[in-house]
Parts: sequence; structure tokens; C-alpha cells
Amino acid sequence: MAAALAAPALPALAVPGPVTLLVGAPAGSVTDSWARSFAPFLERHWPRAGIAILNRPGEGGLAAARSLAAAAPDGRTIGAVRTPLLLARAVESRAQPLLGRLAFLATVAEEPLVLVGQAGGGMDLPALRALGGQAVMGTPPQGSAAQLAGAALGRALTLGLLPFANAAAARQAVMAGNLPCALLALPEAIAALREGRLVGLGLAQDRRTDLVPDIPTFAEQGIPLRLAGHRGFATPSGTDPALLQPLLVALQAAVTDPDYADQAQAEGVLPRFLGPTAWGPMVSRTLAELEARWSTDPWGSRPG
Repeated sequence: MAAALAAPALPALAVPGPVTLLVGAPAGSVTDSWARSFAPFLERHWPRAGIAILNRPGEGGLAAARSLAAAAPDGRTIGAVRTPLLLARAVESRAQPLLGRLAFLATVAEEPLVLVGQAGGGMDLPALRALGGQAVMGTPPQGSAAQLAGAALGRALTLGLLPFANAAAARQAVMAGNLPCALLALPEAIAALREGRLVGLGLAQDRRTDLVPDIPTFAEQGIPLRLAGHRGFATPSGTDPALLQPLLVALQAAVTDPDYADQAQAEGVLPRFLGPTAWGPMVSRTLAELEARWSTDPWGSRPG
């Protein structure tokens, strides 16, 4: 009994038992694969907490967000979140109040955006400008980071925009020579770039990245474009911060784990921890920007 009394209390959520991770995409999808590949690192650094993944696909992540918002705020349910895509879907569906029922806890990965062209095609930014508005640039679906950034890049290069149903279709259209270029999240292009099946024409980052060191930034080429997607985790709002502290510690430790760094290098993402004091305001700013843009320059069809 004396030993038990002297033992330090276990941190909240360190007791054995599963934690449900909601994923707003079908099993086998890119989003699902990413969540499943990150879960072991979270388990490694979150003592005695087991992760049980539950897929809730639908509405670009809104279905999972509703399930997360309705969950008990006991720290036992978390959600994998991708921004700005989730925010764009909320704006399109007038579901912004749903976002207020979520607490955006932390990011663990940043997805740079890269403009790609066909390998051996001799394409570069001056060549794209020379097309004089006669060509289009492929992007992933409307509301994705690449499609949202594509509007600005298209104006700079006088290119039209052609959103595809998914990033893989846009990538394939460039490799087949049906389009001169596509703006993609780097994870969607990294394998083809490294294998020489695509060439990188520009990166929407402040500086070059070791992931693809030979690709220049757009800023180097006179286009001040900087935008990236983020992957992270959210919880039901109202969850006691004391319950979430061990999770925050685990997420930050996972991001600095050398094994995770190796995995991120292979996947084409940048390990990037932004806690609630940084990510929460970022989400609010991005949401306000998207709301303003939707009212004057919508990126997709307005619902009837």
C-alpha cells in the first residue's frame, strides 16, 4: 500500500484502452493510408494508449467532423484533419458552425505544393507563359490546397484550371501528355519526380526543400506564391486541456522521431508540429479568407 501511495500518478489517458481515431476517407485512400502510417508513431509516444482507426468517409471530411463533434469530450476520440480542404468543404456547405465544435489540436505534417510537367517535354515557366492562355493546368479536386493555390498561379501564368476528381488523374494527364502541367501536393508527385517520370517546375514554399532540392521556388521565378496543406488532429471542443496534454506531448515527440522523419522523407511531407496556439489561429484566418473568397470568387459550384 505504501508503494502504491508513493508511486506517481499516471498521466491522463495513459491508462490502458483504445483511443478512436476518426478518418474522414475510405479505407485504402491516401488519407487513410497516411493516418494508418502515423498511428504507430503516436502509439510509441503516447504511453499505453492503443489507436483504433474508424473510417467515416463522406462530404470531404465533414461526415467525420460531425462524428467527432458529437463524441464525448473525454479525450478518447480524436480525428485526423486535413486543411484547408476541410475548411473549404465547410464553407461550400455552409457548415462553418460545425468547425466551432472542434478543437484543432496540432499539425504533424506539411504538404508542399509543386507544379509538375512531363519529363522530357522541355517545359518551364517561361514556356508556359508563352502559351498565351491557350493551355490549362490540372489540379486535384476543388477546395484542395493545390486547387485553391492554382487560381493565383493560373493568373500569373495565364493558364486555365482543370480540376480532376483526384490528384492521381491530374498527374496521369500530365504524364500522358494531355496537359502541360499540374499543381499537386508533393506527396502525390514525389514518386514520379524521383523516378524521372515528371519534372518539377516550381515549389510553393519560402525556400527549397531537401525533399526535392533541385526544384526552384516560385518566388525564385518571380511569382510570390506560398501555400501548403497541413495534416493534423482535432478533438471535440470542450475537452479538458489536462486530458489533452499527454496527446500534445506525444504528437510533438512523434514529429521529432527519427523514424518518422525517414517516413516523411519517403512520403514527400515535411514533419511540422504546430500546437493549438499556432494552428488554431491559422485555421481561423484561413476560414475567414475562404469565406470572403467564396462570396466573390467561388472555387466550385454553389449549392442550389
